[in-house]
Amino acid sequence: VSYNSYSRCFEMAHPDIEVSDKGDEERSGGIAPVYPLTEGIPQKNMRTITGRTLEAIKMIGETLPAQLLRSLKLLSRDDSIRQLHDPPENIPAELLNSFGTPAHRRIIFEEFFMIECAMAILRNRNTERVEGVRINVNDADRKDIVSKLPFELTPDQQKVMGEIVEDVKNPQPMNRLLQGDVGCGKTVVVVTVAALAAKCGFQSAFMAPTEILAEQHYNTIISMNDALCLRTALLTSGAKEKEQIKKDAAEGSLDLIVGTHALIQKDLVLKNPGLVIIDEQHRFGVRQRGELMGKGKEKILNTLIMTATPIPRTLAMTLYGDLDISVIKTMPRGRGLVETRIIPPNAMSKARLLIHREIKKGRQAFIIYPLVEESEKMELKAATLMWEVYQKKVFPDLRVGLVYGRMKPDEKSAAMSGFAKGEIDILVSTTVLEVGIDQPNATVMMIEHAERFGLAQLHQLRGRVGRGSEKSYCLLAVEYPVSGIARERLKVMVRTRDGFVIAEKDLELRGTGDLFGTRQSGLPSLKMANLFRDFDILKLAKQEAFKLIERDPDLVSPENLPLRKELAKNWRDKFKLVDVG
Repeated sequence: VSYNSYSRCFEMAHPDIEVSDKGDEERSGGIAPVYPLTEGIPQKNMRTITGRTLEAIKMIGETLPAQLLRSLKLLSRDDSIRQLHDPPENIPAELLNSFGTPAHRRIIFEEFFMIECAMAILRNRNTERVEGVRINVNDADRKDIVSKLPFELTPDQQKVMGEIVEDVKNPQPMNRLLQGDVGCGKTVVVVTVAALAAKCGFQSAFMAPTEILAEQHYNTIISMNDALCLRTALLTSGAKEKEQIKKDAAEGSLDLIVGTHALIQKDLVLKNPGLVIIDEQHRFGVRQRGELMGKGKEKILNTLIMTATPIPRTLAMTLYGDLDISVIKTMPRGRGLVETRIIPPNAMSKARLLIHREIKKGRQAFIIYPLVEESEKMELKAATLMWEVYQKKVFPDLRVGLVYGRMKPDEKSAAMSGFAKGEIDILVSTTVLEVGIDQPNATVMMIEHAERFGLAQLHQLRGRVGRGSEKSYCLLAVEYPVSGIARERLKVMVRTRDGFVIAEKDLELRGTGDLFGTRQSGLPSLKMANLFRDFDILKLAKQEAFKLIERDPDLVSPENLPLRKELAKNWRDKFKLVDVG
């Protein structure tokens, strides 16, 4: 509704009008729910179906203990669900639309409470006297390896390494999440721990989500092997020496195996496994992670999970309540400044001149596209098409390479190797380069159609430059029109490089979404709760869940049996999912 100053009256442009007919009189003048619809079912029919369903159900069963409902003054489940579909007339519509009614609060609390009960149960399981692989790391070995590294570790790296070492020395298995911004040096820490485990006679497995990332980790380890002294092999689906690598692993003549999904094959047997490292854990299916951890046979392996997608610490402690958390925030010395610019269509020629200038200085550049080939439905420039344009028309005097996910492994490796050796000046790619590329000589990252990327993805891509000492540039090329949310994302990228600040803004802009890889990690997709909007309810749910599980770890008291039944019914598999990361 808006006020028209010319006619001096209020107007409503293009209103949706529903005519109340027989059977819908009770809603006349009241508040009517609006449901998401499927083709062929109008809103009125959906309301009728829902209303009749609720009439047919005499009582919707309770899941939360009565004492908890009383102490927190929560509505019953039955009252909450009925009020959500048929709100009392005295509740303002604004409160309904903002999910702020007592009925909303109850259902949101329940969603979070179920998650936190699972976390609390798993936490109890992890802190019980479960026998794990104990690795008695020698402090002298640790100092010796660190002193031989080709660079000095940051205080955060030293602190986190100390936390991990203390964990693996304990008889209980380690279950730790290591998070840090892109380029902060997580890989150096974990492979140093693998080297310390090898000194004690234990083998480690390091699983990455893509072959490119696995190869990058492998090359990083080889470059530091004068200090690490690790017998390392790279096992991917395209590895030519698979059988020999598996034989060496079974005989114990390998200390560390780096790989992708090939690591979880049943015929890969480790003689004396002690440590599992899982990178970018949200990209793996849960069973895959569990199968890798199952290489421990009789004892539970120490598990270290890495993520370069920063999570606000308070949120991480809440959502990953079953894991210990380590954070690396400081960056290694000598990193160059990265300037981020938004590039509208009329400034593209200047952006290309900047790329050309940097390459003539001896630097290299990335150009990222959201699609591999042209799409008839979306007017987006595609990587394969634009690679040809850049090579033949824009930069005919430069060497332009192409990488995308569906390329043959040999072709992909050749392109990546050529870029690493400086034989390729510009690498045109899809988001397959989001993680794992470490090329200090690259100083320009141009992201085409940046308005279509999420904040976390933009931040990851920007992290591919600024790894050397030279000033670098992240160019966010946009096509109009740009939505309000996309514009806000781009402004955040220009304002800050702090991944944790970016993660908080991402959470605010996107809501719950799939920010933490919930479909993969075992956390459920939230139907009503929102991690940012409802964070106070989340904290309350965590507090109450952990108190309840402390009093009744197995939920066997009579008042907790409905809760136990609900968890068994809907969380049986999810317990296993969260348990492996």
